[in-house]
Amino acid sequence: MNFTANTTVKAPPDAVWALLIDPQQLAACIPGVEEVTQVDERTFDGVVSATIGPMSGKFALRATIVDSDPPRALTTHVHGTDSVTKSTMDAEVVMTLASDSGAQTELTYQTTVDIKGRLAILGDMVLRATASLMLDEFGQRLQRRFEEA
Repeated sequence: MNFTANTTVKAPPDAVWALLIDPQQLAACIPGVEEVTQVDERTFDGVVSATIGPMSGKFALRATIVDSDPPRALTTHVHGTDSVTKSTMDAEVVMTLASDSGAQTELTYQTTVDIKGRLAILGDMVLRATASLMLDEFGQRLQRRFEEA
């Protein structure tokens, strides 16, 4: 599955970049994150609670920064396993930051997700709806963090 979303943040690209590479600040913007631990400079482990269709569970995730071009682009790979069905998820997330005025940043995120196991049986429509809600909530939380600052 492929997803593309964007959000405009009232902050310069350097400030948005700083949030994206800070695991604790980024985790606060991602719905369902219960914990995040930095393994090394490019690797992070976390636990995310999620409800997908009729199933609720926790995903143990490992995110790795694959490529970065500060403060313009960041590519990460995320691998996870859910606690209930032991389904696996692999995702590549490409985030790009652009600014015309320097006072605000357009953040675009493109995500490719591959789910294997029982969760995949739920179907494309249910998985897309859940992912879309999470992406929307991420954008709203990100905007609020900078508006409150």
